[in-house]
Amino acid sequence: MSKKKASKRSVLLILSLLTVLCSIFTFTVFPIAASAATQATYYVSPTGSDSNPGTLAAPFQTIEKARDAVRKINSNMTGDIYIYLRGGNYSITSTVAFGPQDSGTNGYRIYYQAYPGETPALNGATKVTGWTQHSGNIYKAALNRSTKLRNLYVNDQRASMTSKTVTARGGYGTYSVTAGQASWAWTSGSKSDGVQYNASDVPAITSNKDDLEIVNGTTWNENIVCTRDVITSGSNRVLLLQQPYGAIAQTPGWGAAFSASGTHTIYNAFEFLNSPGQFYFDKTAKTLYYYIRPGENMATADVEAPVVEKLIDIAGTSTANRVKNITFQGITFENTDYSLVNVAGSHGKSTCQAAQAFIAFYNDNWHNTKYDLVDTLPGMINVSSSDSINFIRNTVKHSGNDGISMVNDVINSSLMGNYITDITSSGITVGHPQHVYIGDGGNHAKYAPGVEGVCKNNTINNNLLYNISTSHGFGGCAAITAYFVDTIKITNNHVQSTAYNGIHLGWGWCNFTDSTTCKNNTVSNNRIINTLTRLHDSGAIYTIGQMPGTNINQNYVRGIPPATSGPTYGLHNDEGTAYINENDNVLDIDPGVKYTINCEDFGQKHDLTILRTYATVNKMGVNPPNSKIDPPVVVPDNVWPLTQYTTCLNSGIQEAYRDIIPANLLPTPDYVFPASCAAAAGTGISIRSSGNSSNTVWFAPARTTSFVEGSAMTKAEGTATSITAPAAAGTYRLCVVNSQGMKMGESAALLRVSGSSSQIEAESFSSQSGIQTETCSEGGQNIGYIENGDYAVYNNIDFGAGASNFQARIASGASGGNIEIRLDSLTGPLVGTCSITGTGGWQTWATRTCSISGASGKHNVYLKFTGGSGYLFNINWFQFTGGR
Repeated sequence: MSKKKASKRSVLLILSLLTVLCSIFTFTVFPIAASAATQATYYVSPTGSDSNPGTLAAPFQTIEKARDAVRKINSNMTGDIYIYLRGGNYSITSTVAFGPQDSGTNGYRIYYQAYPGETPALNGATKVTGWTQHSGNIYKAALNRSTKLRNLYVNDQRASMTSKTVTARGGYGTYSVTAGQASWAWTSGSKSDGVQYNASDVPAITSNKDDLEIVNGTTWNENIVCTRDVITSGSNRVLLLQQPYGAIAQTPGWGAAFSASGTHTIYNAFEFLNSPGQFYFDKTAKTLYYYIRPGENMATADVEAPVVEKLIDIAGTSTANRVKNITFQGITFENTDYSLVNVAGSHGKSTCQAAQAFIAFYNDNWHNTKYDLVDTLPGMINVSSSDSINFIRNTVKHSGNDGISMVNDVINSSLMGNYITDITSSGITVGHPQHVYIGDGGNHAKYAPGVEGVCKNNTINNNLLYNISTSHGFGGCAAITAYFVDTIKITNNHVQSTAYNGIHLGWGWCNFTDSTTCKNNTVSNNRIINTLTRLHDSGAIYTIGQMPGTNINQNYVRGIPPATSGPTYGLHNDEGTAYINENDNVLDIDPGVKYTINCEDFGQKHDLTILRTYATVNKMGVNPPNSKIDPPVVVPDNVWPLTQYTTCLNSGIQEAYRDIIPANLLPTPDYVFPASCAAAAGTGISIRSSGNSSNTVWFAPARTTSFVEGSAMTKAEGTATSITAPAAAGTYRLCVVNSQGMKMGESAALLRVSGSSSQIEAESFSSQSGIQTETCSEGGQNIGYIENGDYAVYNNIDFGAGASNFQARIASGASGGNIEIRLDSLTGPLVGTCSITGTGGWQTWATRTCSISGASGKHNVYLKFTGGSGYLFNINWFQFTGGR
């Protein structure tokens, strides 16, 4: 080996070690105690009393009482303060508020956390009991409430409002607005005052007419308008809208607004109660009706009717007076409602895009307002003007609006290891659309100078977000939404089942190129499964607007549907996206998508670097200016090369947080072996531990019940993190067998094993007799730093009926060279010659493609490097395409 090679590899080794160390410090798990010093400890229990002293033997009953006790001793802290919540149900009937006076001081923290081994639940609902049969499968119970109920949770599952889908027959009447007539009237105009339907489609609703909702949508957005009355006009039934919100909902541009024509779904009439899991609340009679699901017993059912919209509100008053140093850990937050946006007593939810809503009547171009026209939605948990607020290992479920909302001036805070599920809109929202500029004021800005602040240095890591944005009217929301944010780290999250995109990053389109608030962000190592389940025109990860210093790398995407009812993309870089690196992502997506990655030259996109994408399809547009975008490497059967399989393996929830994953969501075999992999016989393959030392992990033929170690089966201990591929070529499943010898299941992914010893070796001639073998280890199928006379052997390549191309990813600091492609030996048949030109340096990559002729069937392939002296080039990966 030359000294040049050795020195460069020493540099790589040092960089690799630094990368490992950085990973260790990046993903350190927060301990329960941040400091050895403890100033005070309080206890809270649902069976306690607020007249108690808050000891273990005599606990408080409410969090508010514990918070108030802390206020008396936290102004000059000498150690951390712990508030332990005993297990059980804490009924929250009004929002629990924390202000700057509730902060940890002197560098110490205040912890609100579960008592060890117990599960406290902050419940925003009241339990409904006393059910009797109304008729058939419909049951009823009294509920003392005078307002509309939009959400109901039965046996830990969301129930749905009654509904019927109909065709609208156009607008009815006119509602006119004069600019300045009220604070919400920003411009003048007129819109429809109601919507007409065929009277045979909509019954003559006689009670609670103002509780009806109408939903329409586009391929990327859904709107909700509420009614004030139902009348009959000739052969039509007319639903008159609550105003002014009915008019506001008709203003968004780009085809996103509520329209009085097309397909509508009408919600919340007793007359529509006809399907299992539906509910209707008659606020006049104070009676709740529910259509039971199969197997439900209303005598024992847990029915929760929410009474609050926010459980927790953490809010400072300005950028100089923040709430600081509080941790919430091990708590379940559950069951909230949402009465929609309220403008002058009218309700609805309408926007052009994402988890936000219009709050005023304006024309159709919201860019002109610098997005003062919209506001974010409230969350079950709300944080603003805060520093170092951490939510660790909590459960957030059954929300009527957002899950966790951190929209203004939240810095240095972490969301780690949380299970967030069944959320109406966005699971996590960070930042605000109005943060185009900070402190610019304006006639309608929500945040005054000195209060407005960009959310910065926040971490969203190792969270599981499942079943997000699925409720009616909120389909255009993402699991994680980040608007104008600075140095956010969205890493190692598992996102599964969303109506729209999985992760949304950025804002502003190409309209504010001088904005500097969105930058230095990271969206990497996430696993994103089954997004766009209802809406389209997006992808698993969505970016919009410029964001210098941003990396979106090594994410694993699975389950993007075809572009049937609107365009779909694996990754979607929308208008104005600029200055991002988007490398080494693996996309297991439907071949019918519009683009593998939407990064075409449209909407002033520029300065994008998108390299080493592996995907099941290659559909790309024309590259935007100043961009370096390589076509995806196509793996149509999603059996990934070992390097890309490792990307899939390292994505999503890490082992330290594995316990937050429900077993019914991700079975053990699919956790252990998350993606299909192609490997050589006898190759060592990394896996995740099954989590149980009494298990045995096997690679074996599918559906086998007899496990015998041999050439067609290999095994590893249950806690092993690697396993050897079988020696025999074939297709295998990873199975997990318990201590009784019973199969616990097999992974949906498969292992495809090719013939023996097919890994790459790089070799070089020596002045002595024989051949000097050099095994390179730069990563992946990286042959290494090639000099004249070197060659590589790749065994048992199957060309099938005949491969037509050799494609390689090459960096070269020299002026030229060639790769000779020969079969079976160094002097075997020459089937292709690939000419290599300089790329500009050993870290400057380019893809080279050259033709192959005369190769079919299986061969050992020799890649011989000729044509120069000294260092020629480095091959990062290569493949044979076209005939396999």
